[in-house]
Amino acid sequence: MRVDLYDPQTGGLMYTDYVGPYGGYIHPAPGIYDMIVYSIGAESTIVRNEHNFHEIEAYTNEVSAFIKSQMAQFLAKRAAAAMERVSKEFSSGGSTKGPSTEADEPIVNQPDHMFVGWYHNLEIPVIHEDDDVKEIYIEVDAHTIVETWQVEVQTVEGSQWISSSASLISGQRGSVHIGPNLASEKVVSVFFNMNIEENEDGSKSLKGKFNTFGRHPDKNSGVSLDLNVKDVADGDNIFHYDVTDQFVDNEARYILIKEKLVIEEPKVEGGGFRPVVGEWDEVNTDIIL
Repeated sequence: MRVDLYDPQTGGLMYTDYVGPYGGYIHPAPGIYDMIVYSIGAESTIVRNEHNFHEIEAYTNEVSAFIKSQMAQFLAKRAAAAMERVSKEFSSGGSTKGPSTEADEPIVNQPDHMFVGWYHNLEIPVIHEDDDVKEIYIEVDAHTIVETWQVEVQTVEGSQWISSSASLISGQRGSVHIGPNLASEKVVSVFFNMNIEENEDGSKSLKGKFNTFGRHPDKNSGVSLDLNVKDVADGDNIFHYDVTDQFVDNEARYILIKEKLVIEEPKVEGGGFRPVVGEWDEVNTDIIL
C-alpha cells in the first residue's frame, strides 16, 4: 500500500511512504494532512498525477492495436448500427442530443481491483523526547473502487459453430480521481471476453464478467452490450443489447439477457486455388560427388 499525505489547503503532496497490506510505520513531519492509502502493483489499473489530492487519478489504457485490428469489422458494423439508431431517434423526435454514440468511446482494458482508504485532517503533533506517547495509531478502512459485473446470455443455439467472442460494455467511467473519489469526464467502453458454458439441463449459455470503475453518471444515452461472436468460418455475428435498466439498483451486479442468441451453421463456399496431385514422374539425375 502507498501512503500519500497532502496539504488540506493546497492539495499538494507533502509526504509519501509505503506499508504492507495490514499497515506499518511512517515518519512524516508534524502537521495536518489529508491522507490517501491505496494498493499498488496492479497490472491494468494505473495511477497518475499523484502530486495533487484533487488530480490523483486511477485509469486503464486503451486495448492494444492488435486487439483493435482483430475487431476492425466488428467496430465498423457497431459504429454503423449506432449511427442508424441515433438517426431513427432524431427522425422520430425522440432525441435532442448530438449524434454521439457508444462508437465514439475509447475501448479500454478492464481495471484491476484497487483498494483505497481516506483519512481527512490527520494531525501529526510534535513529539518530544520526554513524552510518554511515542506513536500515533491511525485506522484506515480501505475499499475497492472497482465493480465486478457478471453477464449471461441465457440461451445459445448453435454453440457448436462458435469459435470465439468479444464483448464491449459502453457508458463506463474512464477513470476516477481517487482523492475526492469522483469520476472524470472520460466515458469509455470496456472490453472483455465471454465463453460458452453448459448448464445442468444440457442447454448452453454465454457467460462472462467484467471489471469497471462503474457506470458514468453523465452518460444519459444509456448503456449497451455489444457482442461479436465469430463462427468456425471466421464470420462475424454481431448482437446489440440495451442493458441500461439493468444498471439501476442492481446490487447483485448481474446482467441477464433472456433473448435467444442463434448462430447458424456457416456456409463455406468454394473458390480460390484447388491444388491437385498428379501421377509421379520418374526422374533420374546424376549427382557429382
